[in-house]
Amino acid sequence: MSGFETIVMYLGMSLLVVLAMIGISAALGPFRPKPRKATTYECGVPLLDPAEKRYDVKYYLVAVLFLVFDLETVLIYPIAVRYKALAHIGWGVFFEVFIFVAVLLAGLLYAIKKRAIEWE
Repeated sequence: MSGFETIVMYLGMSLLVVLAMIGISAALGPFRPKPRKATTYECGVPLLDPAEKRYDVKYYLVAVLFLVFDLETVLIYPIAVRYKALAHIGWGVFFEVFIFVAVLLAGLLYAIKKRAIEWE
């Protein structure tokens, strides 16, 4: 068997196991529906506000900005750890990281200019 056939077989067997577990659970598990069970329940406290509550778009902007700059750290960290091993390439690695940080800094300055970080 080739590697591709092995992967397809593994995925197929995994799918069969998952479907078998769901089927056995549905067949043998108790089914006692009650209106109280259908309500939303989180962390031991009943819900006080309706679930359709609107959120300010600033929460999403801050979340996206956090993800962008968190991703920057994740991408730069391996280069910083292996910098001595990459130093034989020359200044190329340094300039690539510099351009990467410059583009992200330009994005940060743009976000500051558009007041995406301010709450008021």
